[in-house]
Amino acid sequence: MIIKHFTSTVFVVFKNKIFLHWHAKVKEWLPPGGHIELNEDPIETAIRETIEELGIEIQIVNRKSNLFKFDDVDSIPSPETILLEEVVDQTKGKHLHIDMIYYGKPIKDNINIKDGWILVDKKSLLEKKEFMTPENNFQAPPQDVILLGLDAITQLRN
Repeated sequence: MIIKHFTSTVFVVFKNKIFLHWHAKVKEWLPPGGHIELNEDPIETAIRETIEELGIEIQIVNRKSNLFKFDDVDSIPSPETILLEEVVDQTKGKHLHIDMIYYGKPIKDNINIKDGWILVDKKSLLEKKEFMTPENNFQAPPQDVILLGLDAITQLRN
């Protein structure tokens, strides 16, 4: 039986571009995200990880109208999709991430971005542009990041 971890990822759209960084362990260009911690829901994880990794506060954009109103139960926005991602980690071994994917945007327009992040536009995603990694190689983002990034930019155009 394969070990499974719950994670949240957020495609942050700013000026019709998405933020990506080189993930040293995974060796891919990825948006902010990470493991859902104890006593945290997926939205809280997406917001926390974006602050920790990217250094900006965001709001999750809920495009779906499936928030039900109950007297004694809360409802949170559904993810855009949920991905099953096979991960090979040197310390944890091979495992699976059950990744809740959200779209978000910065709360403020005047933001200071942490080093190591790039803003990628729709044209670069469509052309599968390769970006220089910290190891001085060129690599394009993976297909899921390209397709979800394109959708996020299209849906959250500003």
